[in-house]
Amino acid sequence: MKISPQQVQLISRLYQEQRQQGPKRTGPKGQGGRDKVTISQVSQDIQAAMAKIETLPEIREEKIAELRAAIEQGTYEVSARDVAEKILDRLLVDEMLRDEG
Repeated sequence: MKISPQQVQLISRLYQEQRQQGPKRTGPKGQGGRDKVTISQVSQDIQAAMAKIETLPEIREEKIAELRAAIEQGTYEVSARDVAEKILDRLLVDEMLRDEG
């Protein structure tokens, strides 16, 4: 699965907005209780996704080696239809993310 820069920016922006909001008080002032911070499931999912993204290598060496070998052997072929579908998929995702922002 390819993660677009727009998707990373969206996750990062949502995470930053959540952090800027700061902890929320659970009751009126003066009750003498401690403040309680609850992290929403969405925030937990975003944090998990960001942690997973950080563990991924920027360059997948095994994929590059495989493609390089296929090109050198003359066996690398890409369907024009596959290329067009991927371009349209990426445009659709980018457009959906732009509409959410």
